[in-house]
Amino acid sequence: MPRILIIDDEASVRTMLRRVLEETGHTVFDAPDGRAGMGFWRREPTDVVVTDIYMPDKDGIEVLLEMKTSAMKPKIIVMSGGGQRGLCDLSTAALSLGADRVLLKPFDPQTLLVAIQEVLAEHADTRDTVSRSRLADQRNHIRVPAYLPVSFGNGAITQAGVVVDISREGCRIRCPEATPVSQYFQVEIHLNARQERLAVDLAERRWSKAGELGVEFIRMDPDDQTRLQHVIRNRS
Repeated sequence: MPRILIIDDEASVRTMLRRVLEETGHTVFDAPDGRAGMGFWRREPTDVVVTDIYMPDKDGIEVLLEMKTSAMKPKIIVMSGGGQRGLCDLSTAALSLGADRVLLKPFDPQTLLVAIQEVLAEHADTRDTVSRSRLADQRNHIRVPAYLPVSFGNGAITQAGVVVDISREGCRIRCPEATPVSQYFQVEIHLNARQERLAVDLAERRWSKAGELGVEFIRMDPDDQTRLQHVIRNRS
């Protein structure tokens, strides 16, 4: 039977899920937060990881990103209380970033068991289809024209360009001489001559062609979310 790791900061949730899975013959481990979960998984990789999104210290999105870039990529089921927190719906973001399933709490035990059976059985290209459909759902925000200097990179390489349009979900960057960037990176948009800046802690490259990048915003601080809303409102 597959080895399964449960990561959730609520002890009652971990206990309930572990009991359900062990009763069906699975080997189950659990951890109280993302940092402890990642530490365990690096030592004892599992076939499936079931993780909550909202946790202290290291959240489920960070766990998802680290595991999906590892050599041994587990199947990942993300649990979410639903709703929207901050910039975007993180359950939708989790699917876009490679989660195999998202379960909305509360769910019954059978829902979890079915999800685990499905992620272990399905082909790898199924995840790409899910991600594309979720991305299409996100393209409903108004995009406004802009001309804002921007720097972006992953810490090792920083490049410069110009934001030519922007929305709540992301922006288009023109950078004719830029080299290809990694899939995930940070973005810093320069808003005015007073050096006011809008920082995106986590962004994803959606497409690149003819000296332009399509960028989706995944995570930023509340103050930067407010700045982004002001930028869009002032240009609408």
